[in-house]
Amino acid sequence: MKRSRISLSAFILGSTLGAHSAATQAEDTDANASDDSVAELSTISVSGSQPEGPKITADKLLKVPGAGNDPLKAIEALPGVVMGGFGPFAIPAVRGSSPQDNLYITDFVPVGYVFHNDGGSTYNDNLVEDFQLRAGAWGPEYSNALGAIIETRLRDPYNEGFRTTVDLSFLRAGVLVENSVTEDQAFYFSYRESLLQFYVENFVDEDELTFTEVPKNNDYQFKYHWRVSDTMNARIIATGAKDEVGIDFGEESDFLDREPALEGGLGANTFYDNQAIHIDKLYAGGTFQEMALSHKTEDVSFSVGSLIDLDAVNTEIRLKSHFTTPLNNGDSIRYGFNFDTTDIEYTAVGKDTPCNDDLQVCPPASLGDDIVDEDTLTINSQRIMAAYDWMATPNLEISPGFTAGTNDFTEEETFQLRFNSRYRVNDELVLTAAAGEHAQFPRNFRYIAKEYGNPDLMMPNAEHYVLGFEYDLGREYSAKLEVYYKDIHDLIVANAEYDEVNNPDALKYLNEASGEAYGLEFLLNKNLTNKLYGWFSISYSETKRTNDQTGEDFKYSLDRPWVINLVTSYKSTEKLTYGWKWKYQSGALFTPVDGAEPLYLCTDGSIVDQSGADANPDCPNDIENAYIFDPNYKGQNSERLPDYHRLDFRVDYAKEPGTDYYFEIINVYNRLNVSDYSYNKDYSEREEITSLPTIFSFGLKMVF
Repeated sequence: MKRSRISLSAFILGSTLGAHSAATQAEDTDANASDDSVAELSTISVSGSQPEGPKITADKLLKVPGAGNDPLKAIEALPGVVMGGFGPFAIPAVRGSSPQDNLYITDFVPVGYVFHNDGGSTYNDNLVEDFQLRAGAWGPEYSNALGAIIETRLRDPYNEGFRTTVDLSFLRAGVLVENSVTEDQAFYFSYRESLLQFYVENFVDEDELTFTEVPKNNDYQFKYHWRVSDTMNARIIATGAKDEVGIDFGEESDFLDREPALEGGLGANTFYDNQAIHIDKLYAGGTFQEMALSHKTEDVSFSVGSLIDLDAVNTEIRLKSHFTTPLNNGDSIRYGFNFDTTDIEYTAVGKDTPCNDDLQVCPPASLGDDIVDEDTLTINSQRIMAAYDWMATPNLEISPGFTAGTNDFTEEETFQLRFNSRYRVNDELVLTAAAGEHAQFPRNFRYIAKEYGNPDLMMPNAEHYVLGFEYDLGREYSAKLEVYYKDIHDLIVANAEYDEVNNPDALKYLNEASGEAYGLEFLLNKNLTNKLYGWFSISYSETKRTNDQTGEDFKYSLDRPWVINLVTSYKSTEKLTYGWKWKYQSGALFTPVDGAEPLYLCTDGSIVDQSGADANPDCPNDIENAYIFDPNYKGQNSERLPDYHRLDFRVDYAKEPGTDYYFEIINVYNRLNVSDYSYNKDYSEREEITSLPTIFSFGLKMVF
């Protein structure tokens, strides 16, 4: 039997525990990002400029079929990217790293999160000027990430008088207003509200779940730009987003059947607000400086039945400045500093089962320890960086660099070397190489909480190595190939020796896991000629993890050996464009279940196995009265779901300047891709959970 539905409950249970973790620490960015709109494989920054090679512009990403005019959502059509999570709520995982290992940067300052609970980004697409994916071995301007750097630049406001842009689609409605204040000053304000709440209930089975709070979200962006002089700009920036959902489980819910403690439903509310003063200045000697003073507040609160009730508020203040100084011989030096302080104030009541579900098979949540915890974690960190961009020969560019830092929580001092190089063989061919050491502060604060974590954990770290080439086939085509390897250390897992009864003093979490990821990615990009443009990418990869406590080796849950993307658009006339996107990837891994052990709820509130029930007259001991079943898993991530593939179609029609319409067909040939399995109470039966069938979508934009 198959089900075609949105697994909203699975999304909340999984992603609210990690995707919007209040412990996301320092974010850093490049002081000299180019004005070119690019999204590449591994961007290599040399002499403060963007590299050559295949470039996929923001305009192309806006029109990717199935993305709904959202360039960040279109990231899944780029090489090396798979989506980790549940259906439309998935977030990108890059080159064998967890989705939580990415670093999101906007306009040089940190942001809370960039993907809503409907899968869309938190930015108005009319403001996205530059979007870059840096997939590995990035320069020393970036720190505190193991996965990828996803950097967005929002444009400055137009200084052209009052202007209003209205966007409307099946997913959301938005308005953008901007106006000039003086000859050198202008501002804009954007606000968007989701529309999913008006029809999402049509996609769920009310016998399984109902919404106590329909999923909805909103976001805003504000920027005030003052051109102080020809060599100096000042900006006041404010961004924010809010997401909320509430679910109650029905009588036929598989989740409630397997986990009775879910009774009462679940709710999640997340928001962030970010403010910054951002200044850039070009000095007389040629030195360029970019500086920002920012403040961010992020609130994550959720409740899951009687299992957990959590509220966490992350407050962050940051001062950051980067410089680039050109030298007389044509070389340049990049250098900078970052100081930040973060307070994580939280309260948690419920059950806690020490486990990292990225690396371990977790037991039922109701078997966890009772916790009542309230605390504030304070992390102060400092970091400096420097790089030398050396033109060793007219054809060879070498950029060695480092980043060094400290924090007073883990009390670690880090010194990480970075290296990038480019060698131009001829006018068409460029060879590239990059290597770097990387580390990141623990993303989920539950791992470092004093009461139910381990404050003495170290930061996970990794080494990245990348080799590749770029080939320019003329005005029409360009190609890029990269081979990469990641060696990952000190990942966080639950301590196998911890036991609340028999070994309660053992540390709950340890840096006792490691991993590796390696692969090959190829991108062929076609520029707009003869009315046709698009790109083709293919990647092959292997991703592995090792639990160093037990010696167990297994494939990482997001291992997808083969990923193929084909995106093409045909500009039929100046007003009409057709587009197609086809994606293929290897099926997701899962851990099969081989039976389950019944557990019984005694009148004193304890949960025991069969032997405990037989020995205690206050516990039921017949299987029909079992409270919960503890599944017996075999071979972590040892089986794979059927391969995934989908075709999307899009038509864009620019009726007149300032008015655009688009129409999309998502999943054209109605492929019901299997995304997971759902089990009955005793795990004796399972059924497929499949993706949504064919969906039609429509949107329009008007400027006046």
